[in-house]
Amino acid sequence: MSSIHDFLATLKGGGARQNRFEVVVNFPAFAGGADEIRKTPFLVQSTNMPGANLGTLEVPFRGRQLKLVGDRTYDEWEATFYADTSYDLYDAFERWHNAMNQFNSNTGFQSPDEYMSTVGVYQLDNQDNRIKEKNLQLAWPSMLGPIELSQDGNDTISLFTVTFQYSDIQSNSTT
Repeated sequence: MSSIHDFLATLKGGGARQNRFEVVVNFPAFAGGADEIRKTPFLVQSTNMPGANLGTLEVPFRGRQLKLVGDRTYDEWEATFYADTSYDLYDAFERWHNAMNQFNSNTGFQSPDEYMSTVGVYQLDNQDNRIKEKNLQLAWPSMLGPIELSQDGNDTISLFTVTFQYSDIQSNSTT
């Protein structure tokens, strides 16, 4: 029978903590600069470590379905940020979003190289070392969420959510 000591010996580092994370959004130059990139790890309120899906190919064989691995797909990824009074971070996301499709003219960048970038999501240990890394490749913000306003929102910092699409992930656990 296993003991509590066996469990503790297996739970390396005391377990990965949900609140120990960092997000780094590499804004395209037209949207934001070093200041906005520097702010993202501090102003991100919540997110997740993105997962991946493997499709299934079903091949009929003598009345049975043989299930084979299909193509990899990725769900959209979402992060929620605090809005500070400068709105620098929100404005950078808005410039990025607007450059892909202008509010008034319905025109924007045509080449993906102009608007796609990378986003890093990192799980940290208690010493702020990155212990798990996911880098979202060919990423772009597909949705810039609203900033809720309310008369009864005393003692509350405003939040906004950004939803990203991306086409690949580089992870520190894959080759």
